[in-house]
Amino acid sequence: MLPRSDHLPLRIAVSFGVPWPPLASLLARQRADEPQVPVRLHEVTLAEQLSGLEDGRYDGGLALTDVPGSSLSAHPLWCDELALALPLRSPLLAFAEVPLEETAPYPLVRWCTPACEPGSRLVDTLLGRHAFFSQAAYARSYDLMAVLVAAGYGIGLGGSLHLTASRKMNIVMRPLAGDRHPLTTYFLRAHSGTIAPVDRLVERAQALGA
Repeated sequence: MLPRSDHLPLRIAVSFGVPWPPLASLLARQRADEPQVPVRLHEVTLAEQLSGLEDGRYDGGLALTDVPGSSLSAHPLWCDELALALPLRSPLLAFAEVPLEETAPYPLVRWCTPACEPGSRLVDTLLGRHAFFSQAAYARSYDLMAVLVAAGYGIGLGGSLHLTASRKMNIVMRPLAGDRHPLTTYFLRAHSGTIAPVDRLVERAQALGA
């Protein structure tokens, strides 16, 4: 890997499911504190992110996984949890926290695999214990899922931060009853080499999580 100047833009890969509200706050903090080192985001699949971190295409990455492989390290940043996306007039809104079995009559908007990993894998693991869901459609983005849910095609599962931010699209977030299903955003980076601006970016991100 070639040496890197501390004043070049930081190349940060973002894979599916990373919540936008804390990411926006991080980018704003970076611009305020260190405007001479901008961040260039690359929205990629998890597989592309991991390979790009390993071969040096990216300086760091944000992902919902802490098992990136032996050549990468993972630093926890932001905590979230899996929740339900419901249309405004859904009968399930009668629950403050929705038991998963109560969702059985409603078709589910599912995440595409592998485009939506690791989020799709986390949802599939949860649903593997509950075979009663029918499928409404597949989505590759929170925006499309919000459109389908708001239009009444089904319900969805995703990160509560994302779903709360989608309130303007006429969907409502409800927590799941029972056990919590955490979604933690990690900062991934290569073990080899240290880039001071990346260290400072991680510190800013962790401060937002705290």
